[in-house]
Amino acid sequence: MTDAQETAADTSLRTTGGAPPDDVAPAPIPLLEPREGIPPVVTSDDALAEVVAAFAAGTGPVAVDAERASGYRYGQRAYLVQLRREGAGSALVDPVGCPDLSGLGSALSGTEWILHAATQDLPCLRDIGMTPTSLFDTELAGR
Repeated sequence: MTDAQETAADTSLRTTGGAPPDDVAPAPIPLLEPREGIPPVVTSDDALAEVVAAFAAGTGPVAVDAERASGYRYGQRAYLVQLRREGAGSALVDPVGCPDLSGLGSALSGTEWILHAATQDLPCLRDIGMTPTSLFDTELAGR
């Protein structure tokens, strides 16, 4: 397509007499990493205690996601737990290095958890001591 054909095909330019419209929004900037950067993976009890304190002090719901290796291994064990909460930021927790996350689960008791396809993640989260008392499943909400 030539430049002239592209210009003719652009209805916003046709309706403004060929000039760019005044209300052109800037091009979106791709989000390549979290605002605060990628957090370190928590592998020690001391680092986990900091995450528990931060998420206990956070506000609003908490987004939770568990990564499993079910495509490579039998079983549904969690190999990474990702969390995000207002006021707490993001956390990546290695449940192999920190196998008991019941303290984190307790700190989030009474908080709404947001998961996608919760039926996939809840069994492995329960195995490491994390069980929500209130849940919003984005997969079900999208149906």
